[in-house]
Amino acid sequence: MPAHGTVSAVIQTLEGAQEVAKAIRQSGYLLDKNDLKRLLADLSASISESKMELTLLQSVIEEKDAELIRMNEAQVYRGNLRRRGDAYYKTIDTRPYGQPYCSYCWEKDNQLYHLHNRILSRDTRVCPHCKNDYQAVRTPFLDADKIAV
Repeated sequence: MPAHGTVSAVIQTLEGAQEVAKAIRQSGYLLDKNDLKRLLADLSASISESKMELTLLQSVIEEKDAELIRMNEAQVYRGNLRRRGDAYYKTIDTRPYGQPYCSYCWEKDNQLYHLHNRILSRDTRVCPHCKNDYQAVRTPFLDADKIAV
């Protein structure tokens, strides 16, 4: 049996419903009440299973769509980011500016997380996602107004 939430699983459950419908048709619709109830119950079960498989398939597709969107955003950002010191920054005319992003999260997962100042320490920044510490001197805020354009 194929894995749940796949196209082949949906097709298999629909083929089961088709077989039950074919059995009803081949009988010439002349079945006693108990046989007809049993076949209709089988048909209903196959259709319900198909609906469940379609729902699982839809959630798989939505996950894939979200991953494609994230990868597309990462590709767009890739050209607009530049590493300086221990962090990545957005750029204006290839010059970095603004708040620093975690280099570990960007290089590992292509996800951008701003570094935050550690509480009670002006010398350390921390990534809220991976919890890595960075020296504030190597990850400064770069003011865009000071960039000569």
